[in-house]
Amino acid sequence: MRTEEEVTLMRALGIVLNAAAAEAPNDTDTEYLQASAWPEVVAIAGRLAQVMVSNDLRLLSCGQHA
Repeated sequence: MRTEEEVTLMRALGIVLNAAAAEAPNDTDTEYLQASAWPEVVAIAGRLAQVMVSNDLRLLSCGQHA
C-alpha cells in the first residue's frame, strides 16, 4: 500500500468481506453474491482499484517504477 487512502480502503474492504463471509456459511459464490454486504464489497473494491491505478499512473508519469 502506497498511501493512507489505500490502507484505509483495504481495511474497509476487509471489514465488509468479513461481513459477507458471515452470511456465506458454506463459502459458496452464490452465498457471497446474495449477502447484504456484497454491494458494499463491490463499491469499496472498485474504489480501491481506482485509487491504486491512479497512484501507479502518477508514479509512472514521474518516471518512477510502480
